[in-house]
Amino acid sequence: MQGFDLYICYNNKKEMRSMEEITAGHIQDERVQSLTDHLDGTMRLAESFGAGMGLGAEAGRLGKIHDKGKDTPEFQDYIYGRKQGRVDHSTAGAKSFFENKDIGWLRLIGAFCVAGHHAGIPDLGSKVDCAGTSTLNGRMKKCIPSIRHRQRYLINSTCLDVNHLNTFIENGNALDVMILTRMLFSCLVDADFLDTEAFMNNQPVRGNEFPSLKEIAAMFWSRLEEDGYFQPKNALNEKRCEILHTCMRKGEGKQGLYSLTVPTGGGKTISSMAFAMKQAMKWHKERIIYVIPYLSIIEQTADVFRALLGNHAVLESHSQVDYDSLPEEGSEEAGRVAERMKLAAENWDAPVVITTNEQFFESLYANKTSRCRKLHNIANSVIILDEAQMMPVDFLKPCLHVLEQLVDYYGCTVVLCSATQPELGRYLQKNPIQKNPIEIMENVGELFQFFKRVTFDIDGETDYAEIAKKLDECEQVLCIASTKKEAEKIFELLDGEAMYLSTNLCPAHRREIIREMKTRLQDGKPCRVVSTSIISVGVDIDFPVVYLQYTGLDSLIQGAGRCNREGRQSLQKSRAHIFWTKESKKSLFMRKEKQVTDMIRKKYNAEEMTEPSAIRTYFENWYQSNEGNLDYREIEKLAQSLSFAEIGKRFHLINDSTKSVFIPFDEKARNIKEQLMMGNRSRQLMRAAGAYMINVRYSKAQGQSDFMKLLTQGQIEMFPGDENLAYLVNMEDYDAELGLKIKSEDGVGIMW
Repeated sequence: MQGFDLYICYNNKKEMRSMEEITAGHIQDERVQSLTDHLDGTMRLAESFGAGMGLGAEAGRLGKIHDKGKDTPEFQDYIYGRKQGRVDHSTAGAKSFFENKDIGWLRLIGAFCVAGHHAGIPDLGSKVDCAGTSTLNGRMKKCIPSIRHRQRYLINSTCLDVNHLNTFIENGNALDVMILTRMLFSCLVDADFLDTEAFMNNQPVRGNEFPSLKEIAAMFWSRLEEDGYFQPKNALNEKRCEILHTCMRKGEGKQGLYSLTVPTGGGKTISSMAFAMKQAMKWHKERIIYVIPYLSIIEQTADVFRALLGNHAVLESHSQVDYDSLPEEGSEEAGRVAERMKLAAENWDAPVVITTNEQFFESLYANKTSRCRKLHNIANSVIILDEAQMMPVDFLKPCLHVLEQLVDYYGCTVVLCSATQPELGRYLQKNPIQKNPIEIMENVGELFQFFKRVTFDIDGETDYAEIAKKLDECEQVLCIASTKKEAEKIFELLDGEAMYLSTNLCPAHRREIIREMKTRLQDGKPCRVVSTSIISVGVDIDFPVVYLQYTGLDSLIQGAGRCNREGRQSLQKSRAHIFWTKESKKSLFMRKEKQVTDMIRKKYNAEEMTEPSAIRTYFENWYQSNEGNLDYREIEKLAQSLSFAEIGKRFHLINDSTKSVFIPFDEKARNIKEQLMMGNRSRQLMRAAGAYMINVRYSKAQGQSDFMKLLTQGQIEMFPGDENLAYLVNMEDYDAELGLKIKSEDGVGIMW
């Protein structure tokens, strides 16, 4: 490359200049982006991203300094190809902040952000760390090349309100410092990526091509009107309409932390979105983020919102979404929309985002650039947490703390939605006046009485054969077992035609079965289903009778919500039979949940177990029984030492001691498998592959995990060059009804 004349991009104009005259930030083919242009472009973008949080000046300063280390002879030799090997260019900018003692919290936060803008935010470490360590303290002792134009990168404290960041940090609270650091880091890395991408693609910086939230809100109200939501024709829909109107009215209220307690069948999904739309318009929010606990139900919710908001408005962000398969008219338009969705998924630059608990909370505690890019777009949003009781107990305290942070400092309104609302007041740290979230519904007790559609029967101890016999006697019935092992036992004892559902079936297969269930139920055909709890939350389905294996009260109520959902039969005819077996009574699985439910049964009879007071009592006792484990991975303790990297490693809501097995279930799956065999691991392909993945328990000890058994028996093989992804060798090992049959004691399938 040396000696060529290249185009330089300067203020969006092209000039012919000698390569040797340019201090380069990036080089692509025969084009050079000057370092000055890159820093200015990144500064402007970062400033705009931070402005909505009141952090524009600080974010812009990060953008202006972050690549200071490229202005050295060593880096310029490297980028022009005169020198081989890597050159550290992030430490110099980090030192600009760290060595400036006149800029308050920005000294430390700026150093963290710039030091980590490629590899991720490091741990602070110790003052005794030597220059060779990866901690921030170690990095700040590192000798770096001399900067050529030092005056360009001075941080003038007189141009900054050095006390401003104190308003985001309460009494030096370390968790406050960490979320503020991640928010500013997000502004920097998203701006850096977008400016670099624009240069590499030789195009302007891409903007938001989605319709505005105001346009989407207008469509939402229009569709609700067209679909008759405001003209109820029976008592059930009148009550749903009342809930909808209450949410609309309360959405005009103040920003804050809310709860929405609506019984199963009350139309919580649409009413919560109505609240969010009103709140967003009232307070000029930039987006609505809908957070769902299970991948298994996210597609159904996304379909509901796409029908009301349009295909162009809703961004799904999770590991299994295949943007190329989203509904759209016309192949050219479909491709354009799919590409827009793929890009928006990287930073959530969309008006309505639907995601999972894992994606949402893990991003807020991440340290890597790819996970953190989206964080500035979480600020100034309405966030709806569906099935709030599913927030993992092991991470409850850090999850609640970050929600409070978003409300108090980052312009968010948060809504905790549930039919079984958890009792969280005592675990809210920062709002001594508002001990509990503000409840949107004014008459929760009355609503539960109205929507009571099922009667609990405590059948007591039985055996699998007796349960199977009772199921065979019903034309349409659902049985929810606690584990896959027990669900399989019951299913295999059935004489009549039946369906089975668990995470031993790949997601594409599960979707087929759920569609078949719904069709059979609507057509009045026989429909017997044995499932794990995967069907209990968010699957909009209505059986006349359900059988529930004894477990936690919230799970029992959620399971019972699959019975008489539309109120087509009387309360007396709609029964939720609760049973247990000798085996399940001895099982350690969910023992604590069952023990707390035992306490509730002593205080409330079967008729009273679904009342709000019983649910509150259940959660009070449930959280108390887990008091020592509400921050099981010691996230808050690690925060005291500002251990960003270590927290990023530890903060995983789902135990990831699993490996994925790809199931070549249909023609599309077989085509995906061919691509995987050739080494293709594009984000797009892996998302499409997610619909055919089953996560299987794994440990390195041979014979101790399901994955190793399958591997040693030759049922699965690893994809070439991939240590974490296997494929099923022969589809004969995938049962058409039970899916991948794995012998396990109390294993529960986990899908991320």
